[in-house]
Amino acid sequence: MDADPNKDIVTLKYSVPLSSSIYKHIRVEDNDDVQYFVKYNTDVIASKVTPLIASLKNIEGHGIGGCNGNVSIESSNDPAKFGVEHRNEVIGENETENGGNGFNWTDWVEDVNFESVENIVADLCEPSNEEEPYSAPKMHRHGDNNFEPSTVQCRQVQSEPSQQSISTGMHTSRIDLMHGQSLKQIDYGGDLCCINWEANFKVGRVFPNKVSLLKIISLAAIRGHFRLRTVQSGKRRLCVRCWQLPCPWQVRAYKIGLHDFRVVKYDPFHECDPRYVTSHHPQATTGLLSDSVNWRFKDSRTIYTPADIKKDVKTNFGVTISYATTWRSQELAFKTIRGSAEQSYSLFLSYCYELERINPKTLTYIEIDATDHFLYFFISIGACIRGFQSSMRPVIVVDATHLKCKHKGVLFVATAFDGNRNIYPIAFGIGDLETDAAWEWFLTKLHYAIGDCANLVVISDRNVSIQNGLKKVFPRATHGICCYHLKGNMKASFRLKQRDPILGYFVRAANSYRLGEFNRHFSMINNDRVRTYLVRAGLQKWSQAHCDGRRYNVMTTNIVESINLVLHFARMLLVVHLIDEITNMLLYWFSQRRDLARKFQSTLCPDLGEKKLRKRLDAASKMNVVKINDGEYDVLDGDMNGLVNLQNHSCTCMKFDLEQLPCKHAIAVCRHLKLNPDSLASSYYT
Repeated sequence: MDADPNKDIVTLKYSVPLSSSIYKHIRVEDNDDVQYFVKYNTDVIASKVTPLIASLKNIEGHGIGGCNGNVSIESSNDPAKFGVEHRNEVIGENETENGGNGFNWTDWVEDVNFESVENIVADLCEPSNEEEPYSAPKMHRHGDNNFEPSTVQCRQVQSEPSQQSISTGMHTSRIDLMHGQSLKQIDYGGDLCCINWEANFKVGRVFPNKVSLLKIISLAAIRGHFRLRTVQSGKRRLCVRCWQLPCPWQVRAYKIGLHDFRVVKYDPFHECDPRYVTSHHPQATTGLLSDSVNWRFKDSRTIYTPADIKKDVKTNFGVTISYATTWRSQELAFKTIRGSAEQSYSLFLSYCYELERINPKTLTYIEIDATDHFLYFFISIGACIRGFQSSMRPVIVVDATHLKCKHKGVLFVATAFDGNRNIYPIAFGIGDLETDAAWEWFLTKLHYAIGDCANLVVISDRNVSIQNGLKKVFPRATHGICCYHLKGNMKASFRLKQRDPILGYFVRAANSYRLGEFNRHFSMINNDRVRTYLVRAGLQKWSQAHCDGRRYNVMTTNIVESINLVLHFARMLLVVHLIDEITNMLLYWFSQRRDLARKFQSTLCPDLGEKKLRKRLDAASKMNVVKINDGEYDVLDGDMNGLVNLQNHSCTCMKFDLEQLPCKHAIAVCRHLKLNPDSLASSYYT
């Protein structure tokens, strides 16, 4: 058979016996295929390497020439020669029966440098009836008496467009065997057959760079459960084959332009032995997993742990990876999306500058040590400072929580209540630990931000460092401790049960407004050790009745704990992203509250002042009011009664004094005088 080497591509397909019952199929098309075939099959007897199929493909689209007959190779010491016994040969457009296009099989074999080939011939008879892992055609030596050649027909198909690569692969031709089974339907044993694992992975496809090409190839290998071997990898070319030999699966690409890589050859036929398929895959690398899951971490509130990654990879790909690999992939995904911790700290100065420029009167401070290492950070948004100074009750709750980023540390929080009893953050800080120096530095910057605040009350837990810092920075402020923390410490120290009556009496005593009411509840604590413990903790620090200032019924540090819970996921981020999450949180809260305030027409805030007054109005309507003078009224409620002084905004029940919101006795007086109770409420509730 003749062919023009400038117009046609000659392709051979071989079946290589690895053992008495196992065969591998490989295709030889160009010099690279020959070198690969010879390099990895030197231990195979040459007489058992027999071509199954010989086909021609026209490069320029003039048609495909094929052969119909026996394919044999005859050589000893002479150069290899291909001989074809013609049967019903298909002639191309520009060919003649005598081979008018001038192509010689001997010249082609010499070009590909096929050496040491014995006298062999292909027998394409039907497979043996014995069960084998691969249903490959049975091989015979030349000279077997029972040999009957099969007919191989190469039908003409439409060629690929001329602008694509000439190496489009054998899948462009349909090859029928004598027994009527097409190549695409041949099952080579087990559950593996000729499958294209990546449908869009075709000749001519362009990738933006080599890295993206390798990642897609790795994904195809993971989906197909086969390993890869890099045959050639350089700046301008890439060749990847299947790890098992002689599997024909391969991808070859060349660089075009500055960065793009174009696939010039792709063989989708994959014929690996299923015995070598394992649940572990070397292509499931940290980088590949990171690129596959990094989209899940764009939202800081997403919970996606390394265990979740491991489970999803096993479910979707059937690949088992170690926990360490999943953890590294998660860290790499975080770094890809948000950068490294070092970069985050290096951006601190620029970030603070922009934050102060965009938000007027915003205060930010960064403290570094002698070696220019980060120590502390403080931030207070200008809007938060102005709002606290003008409209908030002078009660600040402070606490700290741990950060979970690379360099750890603690997050300091100072917050208050607004007039609607919503959380109103004032300042945030970052430090190494809850030490005396760290708390003193944070409280100093907080004092500079809010200035001297009259009747200030600071609520915290029983942290000694906070107490020491308050004594130095806010000497005139009243310090109160969280009753919830004190209750927990008391229960743990004295092994009290959850529903112990002592705990109930303690809560009632702490929330009492009158000294008499406090004494009644405190006296019912029948454990002398507990009473001594509470007295040593300081009655003025946990009891409203003994407090030197007004706590405005703020008895715990729950508002800080609520912020810590809101920032649960943000505390895992790097510092710049953490501050960005905090500013976004404040922006969202203030925007919602502003829209809510525009909808209400009442003087007092609806969820606190207005709600409390309406609740007390029902009880006040049943009371009798006795006028003492123009400013004082005695209100009879049937219990302890109340003496109301409208001029001083006080009542003997102490609720009017400590909350600065009319109590039920004051509301009864307002009903008697036909006054609006809202006029007696503090501006903090408006």
